[in-house]
Amino acid sequence: MNDPACKVECARSQDIPAMLSLEKRYFDPCWHSEPTFIHKLIEKEPMMFRVCKINGKVKGYYWVIPLDHSIWKKVLTGEINESEAMKHIRSFDESDLYLYICSVIVELADKQHKQYTKALVRDFGRHFVLMKGVDIPDISAIGAFTISEGGRRLMERSNFNYRGSFKTGGKSVRSYALNCSTLAQRASAVQSKNKRKNIA
Repeated sequence: MNDPACKVECARSQDIPAMLSLEKRYFDPCWHSEPTFIHKLIEKEPMMFRVCKINGKVKGYYWVIPLDHSIWKKVLTGEINESEAMKHIRSFDESDLYLYICSVIVELADKQHKQYTKALVRDFGRHFVLMKGVDIPDISAIGAFTISEGGRRLMERSNFNYRGSFKTGGKSVRSYALNCSTLAQRASAVQSKNKRKNIA
């Protein structure tokens, strides 16, 4: 996002009320989080929450957790729920991580909401997909399940593979996943295509 007022950064404790306000506005009650729990997660590993801000105000965020393969796979097939998965969060410093996207949410009432989504997607790519080297998380694959039509569109536009559906929280959800190297290749191809368009 080219707007210099837009900033994506690690969430801090003071961002929690605004984050959970968005959650309550757009997610069903069964998906609402407890402030004290989110506070503990932010203290444990700030990179799990990345917020998009305009002039210091939270306009959206994404939430990810690193897991081992067995837990990650069970979340994506509905064998365990998100609450159970939270008991198995690993550190981003560990090797062979499997990243689960808990949520991506933006202020839909704001006319710039698509720009906020783009800013968050680019930030996710920079921190978890395209970067290589020291201090970069060792992520093997990324997955999520979607509870909204917007989430489904985001996963499919990001070229994630559909893995099946299951019921959770009283509704049918769609599961998506992709190994990180394939996602990086696809993202690089899109970047190259966009650069060629801009040159032309």
